[in-house]
Amino acid sequence: MVAGGEFALDGRSGTVQIPAIYVISLASAAQRRAFMRRQLDPLGLPYKFFDAVHGAQNPGYYLFKKYNDKERIRRRGKGASLRLSQLGCFASHYLLWEKCMRENVPIIILEDDAALLPPFVQFCGHAARFVHEYGFVWLQPSRKIANQTGLQLGKIGPFSVRKFAKGFSGTTGYLISPEIARTLINYCSEWIYPVDNTLDRFYEHNVEAIGIDPVCIVQDDDLESFINVADSGRKRSLIDTLRRECANLVDSSRRIRHNLTFSMRHKRAKRSSQSES
Repeated sequence: MVAGGEFALDGRSGTVQIPAIYVISLASAAQRRAFMRRQLDPLGLPYKFFDAVHGAQNPGYYLFKKYNDKERIRRRGKGASLRLSQLGCFASHYLLWEKCMRENVPIIILEDDAALLPPFVQFCGHAARFVHEYGFVWLQPSRKIANQTGLQLGKIGPFSVRKFAKGFSGTTGYLISPEIARTLINYCSEWIYPVDNTLDRFYEHNVEAIGIDPVCIVQDDDLESFINVADSGRKRSLIDTLRRECANLVDSSRRIRHNLTFSMRHKRAKRSSQSES
């Protein structure tokens, strides 16, 4: 088991507690593992590779029973079934959530195409505060909407903390607490969407889309993806198109309602804090 530890960072006096870092990677992905080692080894931070579930090689993997293909088709139409690679990715993250909850310690989860940026070490030094105040924080930029800036909630160290309106897309890296891990596990009793889309459904599970500025990592697009493949080009039927649009409309209305409620609560809390000071 890899454990977090105390480290001196940025020339500060004393030490800070750093969460353990787990890098999700297929056991056979030698190039990707070498890419991550070149970045992480010089930092001296506690990390370990977590063998990803290879969906294509394990089509009967026990966690895949959680996937509800009928409901997926009902919402997204025929031809939209999750691929085995997507199920393997979901299972890999799910297993680390279980580990986080079981060992009752926060962890940082990275995928093996994460390009670390200079603020990453600084973020690790402030991780305890992020865990205490938010529980779940994305380290990557949001790819849902171009130039999505988010609602500023506060500041921790050099980082502006922001709540995003449409989520992030992709699961390149995030910090998660045991409490949030438990929330996600309880929510994910049934799988319908890929893991990143599931995490973006904050308006259902109430794990808010919290990000930071500056970001700590970006996805290295030069590394070949084992999950995302080109669309088959199959033309959707009218009924499938209507199903998707209906599901998207329902999701959009729920997301908007959730975000408005969050924004109003945040404004009230901010006014209350200002009046007390």
